[in-house]
Amino acid sequence: MRAIYTRDDLSPSIDGILRISDDRSHHLIKVARVSVGDNVLLLDGKGGQYISEVINATKREVTLKVVSFKKSEKETCIDLALGLPKREAFESSLKNATQVGIGQIYPFRADYSNWSIKNFERVSSIIESSLIQSNNTYVPQVHTEAPELDGLFEIFHQYDIVLLTTLKKTDDSVIKKFETISGRRVLIIVGPE
Repeated sequence: MRAIYTRDDLSPSIDGILRISDDRSHHLIKVARVSVGDNVLLLDGKGGQYISEVINATKREVTLKVVSFKKSEKETCIDLALGLPKREAFESSLKNATQVGIGQIYPFRADYSNWSIKNFERVSSIIESSLIQSNNTYVPQVHTEAPELDGLFEIFHQYDIVLLTTLKKTDDSVIKKFETISGRRVLIIVGPE
């Protein structure tokens, strides 16, 4: 089913009528090629899923009638601390993190980081696109870039499990096995290389 993100400008309600005449309508009309009678999924980014029906579609505007609502609960709490890689790799990481349901993204500069986030509108656009493509019901929150991993130590106490990914050989006694992460808060730390 075709989907759009409601952002903060649409307030869907059952039997409500929504008129969309921005980039989302362009996407629905030109890319998804919706027509009268088609269903469109509206994602509010907070777990809400509204099923709507196209009741009118012109060259520049789509009119939707909301017919049902469902709220999905977030089953896991997995967050990501990401050492800033090159821009293309960062954007790919954002897409993947959004699609798999990561809740919070904490970018940080690392020894091999050679790029910095300058355009948060681009970050929002990538997340919105990935949200729609995967029909994920929750928008991840991207935090301000930390100057180094040490700048994130203050958040570690919030997590039940903190996983540091590394290619370096470690002592097997340090590695713990987890039966399940369900119900636990998990932070995964990934470096830029």
